Amino acid sequence: MLTRTRTLLIAPCLALVAAAGCGGGPTAPSGAAGTTIAGTVNVNGGAASAPGAAASGLTVTIVGTNLSAVVEASGYFQLAGVPSGNVRLQFKDAIVNATAELSNVGDEALIEIQVQVSGTTATIVSEVRSDSKVSLCHRSDSRYHLITVSTSAEPAHRAHGDGEVGDQVPGDTTKVFNENCEPVGPSVRIEKSTNGQDADNAPGPTILVGNAVNWEYDVSNTGTVPLTSVVVVDDQGVTVSCPGTTLAVGASMTCTGSGVAEAGQYRNVGTVTASSASGPVSDTDASHYFGREAEEEEEGDEGQMVQLCHKTGAGFYVPIEVSINAEPAHRAHGDGKIGEAVPGMAGKVFGAGCSVN
Repeated sequence: MLTRTRTLLIAPCLALVAAAGCGGGPTAPSGAAGTTIAGTVNVNGGAASAPGAAASGLTVTIVGTNLSAVVEASGYFQLAGVPSGNVRLQFKDAIVNATAELSNVGDEALIEIQVQVSGTTATIVSEVRSDSKVSLCHRSDSRYHLITVSTSAEPAHRAHGDGEVGDQVPGDTTKVFNENCEPVGPSVRIEKSTNGQDADNAPGPTILVGNAVNWEYDVSNTGTVPLTSVVVVDDQGVTVSCPGTTLAVGASMTCTGSGVAEAGQYRNVGTVTASSASGPVSDTDASHYFGREAEEEEEGDEGQMVQLCHKTGAGFYVPIEVSINAEPAHRAHGDGKIGEAVPGMAGKVFGAGCSVN
């Protein structure tokens, strides 16, 4: 029984190259007929930096044919359409040049091997032949690729997050694998702005208290299926109006809301929800503004302004700009300048960006 290493379980699918055979060896079939050989390679003193490490940068070739594949850093390789007979595999990079032989390759659907390579020597340390195999979508980094494994190995691969075409994607049951192992399904995105500014972070635009505030909620269908029952709400009770309730794949719309600026730091969050044939989806985005008191706008000292670190209702400080006439009132509420001591926090001073150091 083949003992699977961790490298086999995490290996990505490789591009396979098949072409007509060359003289002096087995003949590669022109179609998909033949055996699939898959496995892992460990290298001693070759392309890898440490003995026993997984191969990196090797190629594996069926000698006498144009069948070849790149061995991934994980050590995994896969070759399809391998002809019958005694098959010699060549492992090669700038340092390694070694061959190993598989005898009597016949009508097996899949042969899984582990190979130990050292310089000019390659040894097949384990081998399992199977008449049944299954194709699975296997994740490598942020992408899924199609690999072939024996049916006996399928449970272990599924336990590590693999799945067949048409299965739900592990960790995101709203999506399924398409024929290219791409996760497809519904997805929605919302981008909220305040008076034309994205303002994801405080303080956002400064708005005179009592003046109008206008919010835009840009909603996009970023998935692969149409969306219905699209609704946008605001956590601060803002009435949000949208031009429609459906979004085709790739479509967008802009919803709007309005209000009157309140004093101090303000934050509200827009949430979009939608339905689809594959299930519901949602997304959120926050936006901010700072409401300036009217008296802060009064003329004085030739309109001079001062930069202060202002304490928000959430307890953190943000940089704001106020008229010099308004500075005393702000200081009375605990504001201060960069470099000054933080009120009520012994040993702390305002640093760059109003950080507390």
